[in-house]
Amino acid sequence: MQCSDSRLLIHAYLDNELDAGDSVRLNRHIADCPACARELERQSLLQEALRRAKPVLAASDALPEALRARILTALPLSATASTAPTPLRPRRPMRGWNPLPAALAASALLLVGGGFGVAWQRHATETTVTTGAAMIAEVVSDHVRSLQPQHLTDVLTSDRHTVKPWFDGKLDFSPQVRDLDAAGFVLVGGRLDVLHGRRVAAIVYRRRLHPINLFQFVAPGPDTTPASADAGDGYTTTTWTQGGVAYWAVSTLDRSEMESFAGAFRTSPALSAPR
Repeated sequence: MQCSDSRLLIHAYLDNELDAGDSVRLNRHIADCPACARELERQSLLQEALRRAKPVLAASDALPEALRARILTALPLSATASTAPTPLRPRRPMRGWNPLPAALAASALLLVGGGFGVAWQRHATETTVTTGAAMIAEVVSDHVRSLQPQHLTDVLTSDRHTVKPWFDGKLDFSPQVRDLDAAGFVLVGGRLDVLHGRRVAAIVYRRRLHPINLFQFVAPGPDTTPASADAGDGYTTTTWTQGGVAYWAVSTLDRSEMESFAGAFRTSPALSAPR
């Protein structure tokens, strides 16, 4: 794949619109092309910023023009009056002015404003849920793509002292590679991958015939305990944060075995601290 082709596919990739074949080709190209990897990360950050942006709307801006005009007419002060300060002077009572239309207008504005508040709160909640669900879907998708021939590992070895140095210079941190043989999880190797618009380390383990992809990337913040989710189609994901690194594990193992994997990884001695 050429860089020009890659740039055309990045937007579709971030919107989960690529088929499996194009996704694999794009992932392989980005793993070997720092310029396209930076472009993918830039587009991903832009997309995330736009997703989180919340426009500031006045309630009256969302009203139909006819209703807005009626409300402004009913108000005691004209909405089109000049904002320049004027000397204070006594006001005479308005003849024939009925406070009921103004009260109704104010109520309408409050209802509309409240409606927007509820809508934005619902939007924020849905965005959070969608982001979590999208992450799980992407983790599973990357796991499935990795199972295609010749794509599970870039470095195939059970020696963690070989796997860990292989990532030197390829990422902005040093991924953790731990010996879990005693817990029944055999190290297979590792590879570079792209997850949520960033280059990540994928450390591959195996339990019996079940491959486990353990994705790692920098995530500053407090440590969290493992949380598992049934991702559908027999897949389970488990995620936690430790030492400023986010971990996403995915496999066809059940929850109990995935939690055992996470527990074994978290408590096993580190080869060295993430830098």
